[in-house]
Amino acid sequence: MVRSRHITIDGLEEWQQGLVRMGGPAFDNMKDRVLRTSALRLQEYLGDLTPANTGRLKGSMSMGHPDNVFEIVVGNRSYVFTGTNVEYAQYVNNGFQQQKGRFVPGEWRSGTFHYMPGHKKGMVLTGKVVPGAKMFEKATDYMEADIRRILEFEFRRLYRELF
Repeated sequence: MVRSRHITIDGLEEWQQGLVRMGGPAFDNMKDRVLRTSALRLQEYLGDLTPANTGRLKGSMSMGHPDNVFEIVVGNRSYVFTGTNVEYAQYVNNGFQQQKGRFVPGEWRSGTFHYMPGHKKGMVLTGKVVPGAKMFEKATDYMEADIRRILEFEFRRLYRELF
């Protein structure tokens, strides 16, 4: 399941339409750079905000793969997939509630529970609510300020190319 988050920028549609009329391939290149830069910046934020136990989730963050959990949409038709295709990413981001009474096989070592399928010992879940890290929402919130700087930089670059 892909989770989308839209970034809204006032006047972006009118600005894009004006640039399309005058830019042609230069505009397409600028749009690609805006999306790529935005996704890379989002990856930085996700790297900082993603909790790490084994490091698998944090190390799996990437952009451009259609199986990634998160999708960033800029405007009406421009988007980039970013995040990870690790199966538990949405649970870490959104949180979850344990299934009360469920037995989980494994053992405790140094204060950390290690899941071990088929192990005779383990623990019984209490049904507590595990809050989400909300790393994707926080990262896109941080992007709101960055996207304006990225667009301004790319607009200046496009202006120099065209004029």
